[in-house]
Amino acid sequence: LMFRMIDSWGGLPTASHWSFGLNATIWICLGFAQVRRMSLGGALRALRIGLAVVFLALAGLELFVATSLSNPLFYGVGGTVFGPPLLNTLMPAYLLPAIVPYLGTRWLGDMHRLIRLALRTISVALAALWLGLTIRHFWRGAEGMRLPQIDQPELYSYTVALLVVGAVLFYRSLASNSPMLRKAGLAVIGLAVAKVFLIDIAGLGGL
Repeated sequence: LMFRMIDSWGGLPTASHWSFGLNATIWICLGFAQVRRMSLGGALRALRIGLAVVFLALAGLELFVATSLSNPLFYGVGGTVFGPPLLNTLMPAYLLPAIVPYLGTRWLGDMHRLIRLALRTISVALAALWLGLTIRHFWRGAEGMRLPQIDQPELYSYTVALLVVGAVLFYRSLASNSPMLRKAGLAVIGLAVAKVFLIDIAGLGGL
C-alpha cells in the first residue's frame, strides 16, 4: 500500500531511497521470521540459518544503497523526497527499517546479547538519520536537501533535537534505573553542548 501510494505521487519506484527502505524492511521481517523458527529445531534448522543470513544480508545491502547512493543528501539517483514535512518518503526509507529491527529484538527474547546490541545500534543510527533528514527537509524542502549548504535556523533545530533526545533518554534512565540509558542521555546532551560552542556560536557575526 505504501509503495502504491508513493508511486502515485510520482516517485521513481525502481531506484529510490524509499523503495530501498521498503525492500529492506521486508527482508528484515523475513530474516527475523527464520530466526524465530530456528527454535523449532529439526532437520531444517541449518536451512533456516542459511535463509536468515541471506535475507538479512539482502536487507543490509538495500539499506546501504538507501543511505549512500540514494541518500537525499548526495547527488545520487532516486534521492528526491516526495510528500509534505514529516509525512514523506523519508519515513519508509529510514524510520520504518529502524523500527522493525528494534521490535524484532524485543520479539526474539532468546537472541544473543551482542546481536541484539548490534541490531539496536543500527536502529538508532537509522532513526537519527531520519530525524536529521526530516529537519533538513522541513527547512529546505525537497529541492534543497543536497549538501553542503546549511542555514542557521536548521543548525539550531539540530541542537534542539539533540537536547530533546538527550532529555528523553535521561528521563527514561531514571524511570527504568538504567545506567546505559543515563550514559547515552548524557552523551547526547554533551554532544549538543559541544555543537553549540563549536558550530552554532561560530556562525554568529561579531561574537
